[in-house]
Amino acid sequence: MKRLGAALTFVLLVACAGGLSSAKGDYRRGRYAEAKEKLLSLEAERDQWDGAKRAEYALYRGLVHQALGDRGAAGVWLREAKAIEDVHPHTLQGEDKVRLDLALESIGPTPAPP
Repeated sequence: MKRLGAALTFVLLVACAGGLSSAKGDYRRGRYAEAKEKLLSLEAERDQWDGAKRAEYALYRGLVHQALGDRGAAGVWLREAKAIEDVHPHTLQGEDKVRLDLALESIGPTPAPP
């Protein structure tokens, strides 16, 4: 019975990782609507992920919203990725860190509350 539980856990982890990787691939190919759908389907699981994976999810969710022209939603997600990176430096690596910095720069500062 333990083996069945371990196998099921492994399959679920691989499926989750595959979903995020697939969404990232769609983003990189310019298939933003498809990437958004995949990211939305993973949202309920993100609270169970480690900081690195949560930061990666938030980054790509923000990038997808930005690419689709939703600057407000993009800012929310990009700032979440930045907050994780600020608390745990080097959570995002290489190109993802550069993508975050450039995306935040392009949307500008956080708007002041009304």
